Amino acid sequence: RMSSKGKSRDGDRQDEDSILSKVATVYRFALRTNPILVRSVTNGALASLGNIVSQCITPHSSTGKIVWRNVAAFGAFNALISGPFNYYAQHLTNAVIPRSASNAIFKRLALDRLVVYPPYLLAFFFVVALLEGSSVAEAKRRVQLMYWITLKANLQFFTVAQLINIKFVPQKNALLYGNLLVLLWNIYLATRR
Repeated sequence: RMSSKGKSRDGDRQDEDSILSKVATVYRFALRTNPILVRSVTNGALASLGNIVSQCITPHSSTGKIVWRNVAAFGAFNALISGPFNYYAQHLTNAVIPRSASNAIFKRLALDRLVVYPPYLLAFFFVVALLEGSSVAEAKRRVQLMYWITLKANLQFFTVAQLINIKFVPQKNALLYGNLLVLLWNIYLATRR
């Protein structure tokens, strides 16, 4: 069938596939040439988007509007800390437990979930609270209220997700898969606060 512009719908799909393919190629090139910058920008953007979506789901109690300072705090933490942290954590994991090691999948998963992530989550709650304008005492209180329940939820959600990532997702698509998970997780985190 032809569309109103004289192109077939199949032609439109091919154009869309070509555009997506080009975007993916540019993204992968940028990731190879500037991995920390790309991860930082991607993490910051996805965190900000996740925070906006979460505020649309559960609006701010006093105004009902999007609190842009919270969006900026989420974005800043994820761009400036999470992006570089995740990059170096992945390289540390690769160095400590090569993919060829015996039971590498489970060892890498245990290192990520039990050693790397818990202090990261602690820093996340504390620093984001400060960036949102909380006092040090309020930030400590947020950590006390949210840390353990969120860590448990994260261990349940991301352990399965990371197992899938390590075992089944091709390396070239692992970051894209991870970014989708991060978006969903950021929505969850922002609604929990």
